[in-house]
Amino acid sequence: MDFRQLRNLVFVARYASFGVAADKLNVTQPALSKSIRALEQATGVRLLDRGPWGVRPTAFGERLIEYAEAVLALTDEARDELDAMRGAQRGRLRVGGIATTLRTILPNAARRFLASHPGVNLTLNEELSPALQHQVLNGTIDIALMSRPRDFPDEELEYRDLIKVPLVIVADRAHPLAARDSLRLADLRDWLWIIPARPDPDRTALDALFANAQLPLPQAICETTSSTFQVSMLAGSPWLSYLSNTSAFARGASAQLVPLKLDVPLWTRSIGIVYRRRPAHRPLVTSFIREMTEVCAEIQV
Repeated sequence: MDFRQLRNLVFVARYASFGVAADKLNVTQPALSKSIRALEQATGVRLLDRGPWGVRPTAFGERLIEYAEAVLALTDEARDELDAMRGAQRGRLRVGGIATTLRTILPNAARRFLASHPGVNLTLNEELSPALQHQVLNGTIDIALMSRPRDFPDEELEYRDLIKVPLVIVADRAHPLAARDSLRLADLRDWLWIIPARPDPDRTALDALFANAQLPLPQAICETTSSTFQVSMLAGSPWLSYLSNTSAFARGASAQLVPLKLDVPLWTRSIGIVYRRRPAHRPLVTSFIREMTEVCAEIQV
């Protein structure tokens, strides 16, 4: 097996199509099919299942793809580090963040970083913390700004706390609870929620809040990983959810959502930087971490 075959396998699995993958790789479809067949012969196992639904990796394929993604990421990293060593002001940096960080922390850090590294190809994407953790592990992204999941792999990843963000429970501006000056947690027990599925860290904290008050755990009418969908579903609905207390969706005269005035303290969301454990990090990674650290320090002043 060689580098090109591994790259081809990753692209076919990513797009679930030989045709689309061939276009992305700028090769012919027969050549791509021949490369995959050669890889399957070299490994002695079937790596892809082909059917009317498209192309899916087998169990063997999924395992090899994990290694292939790591190889591709390390190749890019080696190229970028060699560029940095010879003084080149270019390269690629891939950053992920949870929704809270994409409103203030990451945009401010990205502006500062690009001002001093104008030749760098910077990409940012939004995911929930468990998905970001997986992406850092398999090399899809270099840095994540996220909450620390319970099953965090300390032996492979480094986590550094940066900021604690208070959470508020929110509802539509016209919700019956929105006009009340003081609410007990028990007043929320009969309402349904738009929240992420367990074991999302904030969902776990919400459950603990109700459990400690000896109340039934909040029931979701819809579970979602998308903050955009969450906010859209809440607007004009009788349902509840939570957001960071800095969220633009729940602040200001024109905001459709409002924080509920509870008489109990809520939890804070700890957000930190996650990256792979290495003896030394690329200068681009170190520089972006420095920018995020400074932005978070300014926010908490």
